[in-house]
Amino acid sequence: MKKNIRFSMLALASILLSGFSMAPAPAAMKDPSLGVQIISDFNSSGSGKLSFEIEMSQEFMTLMKSFGASDDDFTCDTFFESSYDDWEMTEKNRDGALLCTAVTSFEDLDGYEDLIVDDFSGASFSRLEIEDGRFYYDLDPNITGSSAFGEVEEGMGFDIEMYWVLKMPGEVVETNADEKNGQTLKWNILELNSSAHIRAESKIGGTLDPTLMIVAAIGLLCCCGFLVVIAAVVLFLVLRKKNNPAPAAS
Repeated sequence: MKKNIRFSMLALASILLSGFSMAPAPAAMKDPSLGVQIISDFNSSGSGKLSFEIEMSQEFMTLMKSFGASDDDFTCDTFFESSYDDWEMTEKNRDGALLCTAVTSFEDLDGYEDLIVDDFSGASFSRLEIEDGRFYYDLDPNITGSSAFGEVEEGMGFDIEMYWVLKMPGEVVETNADEKNGQTLKWNILELNSSAHIRAESKIGGTLDPTLMIVAAIGLLCCCGFLVVIAAVVLFLVLRKKNNPAPAAS
């Protein structure tokens, strides 16, 4: 069965619309929020993980239930459906809040492109490759923000946030991201239009592999220790020679 993350977003939107077609709740809730993130985490080899997260705050859950939504409406299976059975899914409940996560891995950039094109109908890459130590990402996601939750959010008493997130391999040298924090880039999906592209470029050689850094540090320490031992032996021999002068010639 063909997967499509867009269907999951629209399923959630339909629940919101049906819930808010009822009479408003008698009491306003404090800062209810709904967050959606599509996260691509790349390794320097081109492999990595693709994950889809939906996070509903405690206030959001309470608000929706006040409009008639049931517990059965808010389960991770509702949003991800059976088509994501081969993804690793987790469901976390914390003080009434709900976090749903579906994760899958890809072996190379071709595998990643297949996932994105499969999950987002009409999405296409202008460039996705690793060349001369650089990672290039240029995607037309074929997403218009208002087509997902934009029209649902207007006039409602809660915040909706939707982000496309890239965790880049190496130092980011160019991007049109809305937010940048080190190697993590974010685009606000609700502000995308039909002609928007998601672009980023990173220098893979700009960040050392942590394992290699640890091995190098251990090697440096060993070399320093060896030099200290040599220095101590030389110092010992020099002091010994001073304390034991050669006997005078007869």
